[in-house]
Amino acid sequence: MSKASNKSKNQWILVRKQIGDDGITLRAHAPYDEKMLERFPIDVPLRIQLAQPRSGPRHRLYRVILRIVVENTDKFSTEDALHKTLLVGCGVVEPVISPDAEIIMCPSSTAFDAMPEDEFKAYFDRAMEIITTIIIPGLDLEELMKEARNESQWKEAA
Repeated sequence: MSKASNKSKNQWILVRKQIGDDGITLRAHAPYDEKMLERFPIDVPLRIQLAQPRSGPRHRLYRVILRIVVENTDKFSTEDALHKTLLVGCGVVEPVISPDAEIIMCPSSTAFDAMPEDEFKAYFDRAMEIITTIIIPGLDLEELMKEARNESQWKEAA
């Protein structure tokens, strides 16, 4: 991959939190990450931004569930329309002030860089509750999950 196609000037690495005799430390996750750390001097402060990686399998499962629900109800014309409805229903919103000074709550984002995994998991669980109680009342969540896992070739989320 060329440097020109890399969106960020700063490459990210994975680290693991460990507790030892010296207290809490962050250690390189894999040899690749260790190699990336070698370019920095030892024992100097580094500015880092901590985030737990999002689960790709859970995100994919969510998108498959949206498609299944849209196909089985006439309430939404697209998966995106359902997604925005779920965002609002789960309170994942941003306030916007209209020219008339009215506050409007607009759907926010579940993008990987906008929502960490723990928040996405809570959102996912709440979205499933809304789907099975409000959008398609009585829908069997176990059956929906079984079908979606099959279609997404689900591998347990991290």
